[in-house]
Amino acid sequence: MFNKKWLQLARPNQIMPKGNWKIWMILAGRGFGKTRAAAEGVRELIHSEKYKRIALVANTIQEAKQVMVEGQSGLLSISEKEEKLTYIPTRRMLTWGNGAIATLYGAEHYEQLRGPQFDAVWVDEFAKFMYPRETFEQLSFSLRLGQNPKMILTTTPRPLKFIKDIMARPDTVTVRGSSLENLENLSPTFLEQLEYLKGTKLEAQEIYAEIVEDNPNTLWSWNDIENCYKAPPHFMDNIVIGVDPAVTSSEHSDETGIIVAGKDCNGKVYILEDASVNAPPDQWSDKVVQLYHKHHANKIVIETNAGGELLINLLQSKDPNLPIKPVRASKSKSERALPIVLLYQKKMVFHASQFRMLETQMATYEPGQKSPDRLDAMVWAVRELFSINDPPNLIPSVYVI
Repeated sequence: MFNKKWLQLARPNQIMPKGNWKIWMILAGRGFGKTRAAAEGVRELIHSEKYKRIALVANTIQEAKQVMVEGQSGLLSISEKEEKLTYIPTRRMLTWGNGAIATLYGAEHYEQLRGPQFDAVWVDEFAKFMYPRETFEQLSFSLRLGQNPKMILTTTPRPLKFIKDIMARPDTVTVRGSSLENLENLSPTFLEQLEYLKGTKLEAQEIYAEIVEDNPNTLWSWNDIENCYKAPPHFMDNIVIGVDPAVTSSEHSDETGIIVAGKDCNGKVYILEDASVNAPPDQWSDKVVQLYHKHHANKIVIETNAGGELLINLLQSKDPNLPIKPVRASKSKSERALPIVLLYQKKMVFHASQFRMLETQMATYEPGQKSPDRLDAMVWAVRELFSINDPPNLIPSVYVI
């Protein structure tokens, strides 16, 4: 059998299930081995001689190439010489000796899936897609070849209603798995990071593959975040970098939150980049200066409750021409964030991409808790772009429904 080696290596929940299913969802933590399991599943379908036209869909074409095809567990790495697998990057295509063809697609251009038809599809990191519902619907219409078309979905979990709907379908087989099942193949650095996440909701989601449901006490809901993805325009009227500096820079210190946000001519704000980092001041300040020039930013907004003039002097020592606005937190963190929550609900703030760490902080922060770094930096940047200053006791007119 072509995959005998894999059957000897794989854990039971990595082997493609038997039976008359249409969707095999591998819902597992980072490092579980989702990619290898799905790639071996694709090989098994191809070598059955029943599947000849396959779509490989990732968030972007580049991710499809880097992970699904060229990655350590990708199709090129796991295939054997006798399979006669050929990769043609310029055509986004793989061909096998038995005539099977796989084509790569990026979900950000899901409309490209309107014409083609397939008998099998592998979708990687589905919860990361900016347009998951639209991509899934197009793929479902495209699966119209063969007697038993199949879809393999690999993803770390997020509490998106659409993912739950797919799991509830009678033709879906869902496999759950934890990162800890694959300890022997994980790097020491990754294992150290697990210790840092211990006891957090991020650990439950990213490591144990639990779907962390909405907490009624949090300011943002996952639904607010799920509906905030939108590609930004090419031109921004105003770009701001929000910085929430960490007080210390040891291995287990908070990160320095660094968020880039821009405002377009229609008054809509886009989160463009999350460059938050756990690094000493000399390093994170270099990062801020690089981002300022990269995005042609208009201003750097930095919280100075801890560090004050020293932080400003540090940044200006890197570039004396930096336009820096120091801000001090006078209201509570939840009061400071509330106007931004309302802006999200009014669809005035969008995310240009998925920022998993930032979004997890948004969806799990409860008033009264220590405010997370990325969230604080985002709030400062968006407040600046909407000219929200402390202490306004009235909600600006833009929030009024």
